[in-house]
Formats: sequence, structure tokens, C-alpha cells
Amino acid sequence: MTTIDTILHRRTATPEGQPVDYEIPLTAYPCDSGRLLIISPGSGELKDGRHDRWRKLAEHLRELGLCATVTYNAPRPDFQVQLEWEAYSYQGASWNRILMESVCHVADWSLQRGQELCGAESPEICLAGFSSGGSAVGAVAFRYPQVKQLLLLSSYDSVGDPFYEGITLFTGDIFMAYGAQDPPAGMLAYVVSVGPLAARSLTGRPVSDCDHRFSGADNSRALVKAAYWALGHDDTFPDPTGAPQLYE
Repeated sequence: MTTIDTILHRRTATPEGQPVDYEIPLTAYPCDSGRLLIISPGSGELKDGRHDRWRKLAEHLRELGLCATVTYNAPRPDFQVQLEWEAYSYQGASWNRILMESVCHVADWSLQRGQELCGAESPEICLAGFSSGGSAVGAVAFRYPQVKQLLLLSSYDSVGDPFYEGITLFTGDIFMAYGAQDPPAGMLAYVVSVGPLAARSLTGRPVSDCDHRFSGADNSRALVKAAYWALGHDDTFPDPTGAPQLYE
């Protein structure tokens, strides 16, 4: 099946109410599986990911027939501190807000095209987010009853209170994967595990000899195993054995 490339044109507003237009480029990898995986990358990544890792993962999961995948990226922050309560902004608008809005826009687009993407009008969805992308999906996953699994990879609480408010309301299964050399992600996994949750289950697993970026060939295989894990295909994560290598 061919991929689908498009750009979503969306509008948000500054705290003063001034409109701000932005674009969300995305690529969909259709697969007649009745299931969707939506990947929200880290703040420094484009939709294909560093070393094209999200593109390679999407193609691999499609080859296995496990799920259709949608990858995308929100606009990058402009690195100008225009809002005193946030580190980043985008043309005067809250970048955290844009991160969360982008997840919702992509989820809405995907659900409207469920039949085209995966052969189901109302597909089951796994939302996956890396670093700040994990914070954004954690904040909004509860809004979608179709989201049954939440995969948080090296996730931080980047969007602040909305993450904690949202994660407590999510009723599906939460999977948290993080490097043993990434203390903030490990601490977040602990904080979430001891807080109030409506989730059906929560499982967190560290990856030894792994940093925030999942650097290295074996850790690239562990990323694949994390997707298998959340999709119910293989519970051996973080053991990289048997998974393809995404990068050096």
C-alpha cells in the first residue's frame, strides 16, 4: 500500500487572542489491520524522526500487518521567550498548547479516515509519544475513547499540569519505556505510578545502558520492541533480540 503525505493547516491564538497559523506535516502508512498507531515525536524531531526511525518503524509494523501508523510533527518552537510561564513559544502563542492541539488535530484527521487508513470506521488507537511528544499525548489521550494504549517513550512532563491532569483520566493501558541513564524520565514513571490513575493498567520498564535518545543500535531495536509491547505483539521488551535495527 502507498503512503499518504499531507499538511494540516491549523490556527491557534496568543494569550491576547491574536490568531496564529501553523502547519502539521504528516505521513500515514495504511495497513488493513483495524488498528492505528499515532506517533508524536520529540521537540527536535521531524515526522520521520532522527535517522528516519519513525518512518522505518512505521514501514516495519505495516510489513508485519500489526497496524497502520501516522507520523507527524508540530511546528518547532521559535526559541524566543515570549511567555513568562513557558520556556518556548511560537509566534507569541503557547508552544505547549500547540503541542497538545497538534495531537488532537492528527487524531481527528486519522479517525475521519479510519476506513482508508486501516479498514475500520472506528479503529482502536495506540498513541505513542517521545520526550515532549509523550507529555502531549499523555495530556489529551483521555479525550478519545478509541485510544486503548498509551506508549510513553523517554517522556518528560513538558506541558506541565495538563499532562498530570490528563494522565489521571485515561482509562486504557499505559506503557512507559525509558533509559536507565535518563533520570528525569525514570522519575516521571515513578511519579505517575504512585499518583491517582483511572488506567486499566500501568507498566514501566527501564532499558539498561540507554540514554534519553535511545542512542545506539541495540537501543534502536528496543524502540521497536517497545512498540511490539504496547501493541500486544511481544512482551519481551526491553530485550532487543529479534527486532530490526533502526539506526547505528
